[in-house]
Amino acid sequence: MMTSENDIEDIEEICDKKQSESAVLEVSSTATGGNIKQENPEVDFLSSYSTSMEGSVVASPSVDSFSTLPDQEMSDFQLDSRDLQVKVDNPQKHVETLETYITFCITTKSTRPEYNEGEYVVRRRYNDFIWLRQKLVETYPTHIIPPMPGKHSLLAQLDRYSKEFIIARMKLLHVFLNRIVNHPILSCDKSLHIFLTCKPAEFSVHRKNRGNVLVKVTDSLPNITSVYSMKLRNLEFEQIREYCFSLSEKLATMDKISHRIYKERQDYLMELHQLHPIFTLWATTEPELAPILLAMAKAIETNAHAHQKLLDSVPCEEKEYVAYIESVKDALNRRDTMQVEYEMTVDDLAKRRLEKDQLANTTTTPQQSQGWGGSIWKSETRDEKLEKLGQVIPRLVNGVEVLQDRMECANENLHSDLDRWNVEKRTDLKNMLITMADQQISHYQQCMTAWEDILAGFKLDGVVSEGSAVKILP
Repeated sequence: MMTSENDIEDIEEICDKKQSESAVLEVSSTATGGNIKQENPEVDFLSSYSTSMEGSVVASPSVDSFSTLPDQEMSDFQLDSRDLQVKVDNPQKHVETLETYITFCITTKSTRPEYNEGEYVVRRRYNDFIWLRQKLVETYPTHIIPPMPGKHSLLAQLDRYSKEFIIARMKLLHVFLNRIVNHPILSCDKSLHIFLTCKPAEFSVHRKNRGNVLVKVTDSLPNITSVYSMKLRNLEFEQIREYCFSLSEKLATMDKISHRIYKERQDYLMELHQLHPIFTLWATTEPELAPILLAMAKAIETNAHAHQKLLDSVPCEEKEYVAYIESVKDALNRRDTMQVEYEMTVDDLAKRRLEKDQLANTTTTPQQSQGWGGSIWKSETRDEKLEKLGQVIPRLVNGVEVLQDRMECANENLHSDLDRWNVEKRTDLKNMLITMADQQISHYQQCMTAWEDILAGFKLDGVVSEGSAVKILP
């Protein structure tokens, strides 16, 4: 298909327009979705464009517009020795007639036999990740399914295509997918294989063929616990539930305090921006004090840059880990729902057996119903009730055995996942706190260095600095 010069000019106008918007994101030169093979970029004059399966045009600046995953994570991906590795990066913005959305590049490397091509590159949007998680919850209700990063709030809706928001979401999706891949059971799921390998058209078919009836039944099961309380609660699981509530409250408190400090630092940053021009203008009116005033202005500017860097790098790991804890509690609730269903079936079986024993111990008495000209409604006889109970009770016995086996499997699955989660939790919380401490130390070191640099050159009207201490000369 030949492309005219007018078409190229129209595309360039679209590109220039999109580049002027803050919502433009990086795009790769390869086609979206499917198993992508690297091609020579020189032969593609539309290297900064891509087309989704819906035919939407994606405009983007150069590939070096901003980095995706940090270099450290990229190198870790190259040196990873796992038999299944995934990486989420390179966001793209898709503009269509009815909607605008972001897709992310998912690179998969595996030595497992089911991944026969070894390496796959596909593009998925946020709703596709939601589909994957829902399928995992449906298939493995007693396993801890990692949480998805939350949707944008209503107040932040206009900013959901900003660079900072997209990068933050991309990193959380990377964490989400790697938690699934690191799980010994979830990593072997068929839905995950479809998510990581299928081309757009094939993946769309799988998404449309989801079991809606099963979803409705699964969603209705937790309502049982609201009208029926468990008789025998598992003490170990109850202790874990209480610990989760306590940990959630502590992390939520940390997040609340962090937001308050964040707002205070924003106000302080505005004051620094207001203070910098004051010293600069003052230096123009006081030539003798100009070197000192300009040095003060430079130190203030350095402090402002350090504060801006700290504000831009404020992590949201506390809130993200609260969501992870909620996933643990959801798994506990689904396990409780299974126990409630088991106990209800046991109670029903006991009720039916008692009814059968009572009928067996009673003698038959003829019952006559009066009506117009005789009997209208015929009630069940004793023998009919016994025959019906003889059919119901074996089915209930079989149901109790099945539910008991399911309960035992659920307990084993949850025990295994909780053991893994406890190990991951210690590592995650440790890394989160160390990262927070390192950021604060680096910030205050930059601020302190800026002030020490000007103190070292202070010598005015008998004031001289020795190291970081200032002394008044006699």
